[in-house]
Amino acid sequence: MPPTAIKWLASIAFGLLVGRAAYGMVNPLLILAFGLNGPAAGADVAAEAATVDKLQLAGGIITLLLTIAVAAALVRVPNMRRLIGWGCALLGISLLLTVPMSLLTMDFPAHDAATVGARAANDANTALFFWALIFGLPYVGGGLALTIAGVILIRKNPGLAEPSPARP
Repeated sequence: MPPTAIKWLASIAFGLLVGRAAYGMVNPLLILAFGLNGPAAGADVAAEAATVDKLQLAGGIITLLLTIAVAAALVRVPNMRRLIGWGCALLGISLLLTVPMSLLTMDFPAHDAATVGARAANDANTALFFWALIFGLPYVGGGLALTIAGVILIRKNPGLAEPSPARP
């Protein structure tokens, strides 16, 4: 059993990392929920400052609650390798889910040649390719690596089946 201070530090560190990565999942959902991604909210139309402030406040609160929940859950894991495994798995899943969540805010009709014309569709498709190459590939690769490493650490280090009986 690792020292309590090390468990707490590792749990808080993973909680902060998972919370930070989870903001990439929460933010696109909040953008849709607050209506900042609709047709009326074009790229050149400035959103109300109060709406953006509410969005950032809600995102910060959700991220803080998620950070606290992850840290509190991880600190209860008795084996340090399992704790690191669970932390890596949660961080990897957060990174993997960031990519599909960010696709929610994408303008898919801009990629249709019948709607916007062939040249504009080619430009949009080229931009999507480079977005996937620069943004999506590292998130997917890192997320898969962390998730697989976490699952391996969890499976190779079984938890305590029963606590050892106290000696009289």
